[in-house]
Amino acid sequence: MRGRRLLVILTLAGVLPLAFPQGADAATVGVRGILGSSGYVWSPKSRTIAKGTSVRWRSVEGSHTVKSRGTNWSFFRSVPLGSSTTRTFRRTGVFRYYCTIHGSIVNGVCSGMCGKIVVS
Repeated sequence: MRGRRLLVILTLAGVLPLAFPQGADAATVGVRGILGSSGYVWSPKSRTIAKGTSVRWRSVEGSHTVKSRGTNWSFFRSVPLGSSTTRTFRRTGVFRYYCTIHGSIVNGVCSGMCGKIVVS
């Protein structure tokens, strides 16, 4: 019963529309951390999404991290086996990332578990 009262209060306060946006913001796409033929990979490696879409990285096999690379964003999350993390992309651009456990950056080139989000 207390939970219902809280829900009503939040709704009346206008908080729910901010926490659970409608329209384009409500879309979520997935990227999974899996074991591929040559080691762990993000699947799919690249996603193209509309501005306002959320991306959920989920660890299906192994434990991973999601770390941004490049100067246009800053993001780091640990994603233990069976868990996920989400980020909403509110501006256009190319957002590259990698797993610090199963990927590496050498001279600006990513190898191993690397991926990108293209927001249009």
